[in-house]
Parts: sequence; structure tokens; C-alpha cells
Amino acid sequence: MNTLLSRYYAKSIRLTPDGFSLYKVDGDEIQKKDFSNNQNVLITTEAPAFFNLDNQDLQPVDIVVATHPAMLVPDTLYQEDKAQEYLKLQFDITQIGQHFSDQVSHYRALYFLTQNESSTINELRCVPKFKSEASLLYQFLSEQNVADCVMLSINDSFADVVVLHQNEPSLVNRITRLENVDILYYTLNCVMQFGLSEPTFFVHYFNKPNKKLNELLKQYHSNVIVL
Repeated sequence: MNTLLSRYYAKSIRLTPDGFSLYKVDGDEIQKKDFSNNQNVLITTEAPAFFNLDNQDLQPVDIVVATHPAMLVPDTLYQEDKAQEYLKLQFDITQIGQHFSDQVSHYRALYFLTQNESSTINELRCVPKFKSEASLLYQFLSEQNVADCVMLSINDSFADVVVLHQNEPSLVNRITRLENVDILYYTLNCVMQFGLSEPTFFVHYFNKPNKKLNELLKQYHSNVIVL
């Protein structure tokens, strides 16, 4: 993982639609283990040894939720007792186990775990600190001192997009069409739709970097930083 982003995942379990990953700091580097759904590997089997969770003291571990994009609700509209009603507008929450919210500027970023995900995390001997990945990506962008910027966080089966316009979040979304031209079209649409002025594009890969996509983005955007 790029060093600019590594501190956000210093000791964490990252949950995605494709499986889960374990991260921890080892000196100046981050160790990482990836497990796909088709491996049929359990977090409760892998995490204790990876984080040394079997000792007496309960350790804090970040649970980074990237199973779905967060839902942004303006603070002026948000009511805690209606969180599940908001989520129901965008997601199937029939199997919801727990819901959470992170503060993202003047919005609440809503996200949730299913009953199975929640019970699995609760079996671990740790103190879980739940975070939406969207809020981590927003935090990264907000620290770059760039008024208009876009984060492209690219995974094996999806790409998350976070847009800041004049230092405020304008979009948190997920795309599943990952052909190079589809991603390029989406970025061009973001620039036009939100009236971005010479935006900086930060491109981060959780999988193998795509050099052809990087070159294509740089043909159409003047400021592209591959993390």
C-alpha cells in the first residue's frame, strides 16, 4: 500500500464484497493478507494469529467497512433514530446486524454490517473501531489542500469514487464497470456535473496497478497522481 494511505490501515480488518484483508504495521512497512470469498477462510481463524489477539489485554482493531458505499445524509436532515430508514432507501437491509455513521464534513456517512458480519466481528477478542472506507478516503482528500479533487479507489470488482468540490464532499459512489473507457467516462462526467476546476485525481489500486488506465486518465486530465 502507498505510504500516503498506509496510516489509515495501520491495524485493521478491511471488509469488501470480494472477501477481507488484514493489515498491520511492521517497522516502516505494512503487512497485508488478502482472502477472497471463494477461499472459504474465516476472519475468526486468521485474525487472532495475525494480530496476536489471544493475549489477556483486548486490543483496538479498526474494522474498515467497504462492503458497500456509504450513504451521505446532510447533518440538517439527519436523525439518529431514522438511520435504518435512510439506509433502506438505497440498500437491502433485511439482514442488517448493526448500523454506524461517520462524520464527513457536514454529512453523516451511513453504513452497516449484516448479521453474519456483525456476529463474526463480535467473536474476535478485540475492541473493534468501525470506520467507513469512504470516510477514510475523504479524510485523505481533505488533508491534501486541493479544493477540487477526486479519489479513484480501484479494486478487483469495483471502484469507489469520492469527489470534493471547493473542499466539500459532493459525491461518494461505487462503479462496477471497470473497463478503462468506462472509468474515464465517469471521471469526465464528474468534472462536468460538479463543475470541477482543474481537479486533481488521486488513483489508488488495492489490486494490481493498471498502467493503461493511468495513461488514459493522463491524456484527458492534467493533474493525475497515482498513489
